[in-house]
Amino acid sequence: MIARKSKTRDVNKCNYSNYLKRAEECFRATQNSIDKSDWTAATINAVHACIAGCDAVCVYYLGKRHAGESHGEAVKLFRTVKPGNKEMDTNAGRLTRILSIKNIAEYEDRLIYESESGKILKDTDRFLAFVKKLLP
Repeated sequence: MIARKSKTRDVNKCNYSNYLKRAEECFRATQNSIDKSDWTAATINAVHACIAGCDAVCVYYLGKRHAGESHGEAVKLFRTVKPGNKEMDTNAGRLTRILSIKNIAEYEDRLIYESESGKILKDTDRFLAFVKKLLP
C-alpha cells in the first residue's frame, strides 16, 4: 500500500495574521451564539475558529496549510510545527476532539446539546490561547 501524501497549499508566511483574525472573529461569533443559547451555532463557530487557528500556526511556521478534506491530516500537519513537544501534543489532542464534533454539528439531524457545546468551548478557548502564545 502506498502512503498518500497530505494535501497542502503554500501560503506566504505574512498571511498568518489573516488566519488568526479569522479565528478571533469566529470565536467572537461563538460567544455571541452562547449568549443566545444557540449551542449548535456556537459549536460550529468554535470548530471553524480552531481550524483557522491551526492554519495560522501552520502558515507562520511552515509556510503552508492543510488543503484536503481529512481534518486528521490537518492535525498531523499542526503537530509537525513542534514535534515531540508536550504542549503541542496536548493541543493537537484538543484540536482532534474539537474537529470530531464538526460532522455532527454541521450535517447530522440532531442539534448539539449544551453540555457538548460547553466541553468544545472550553477546549477551543484553551486551544486558541495556545495558538496565540505560538504567534507573534
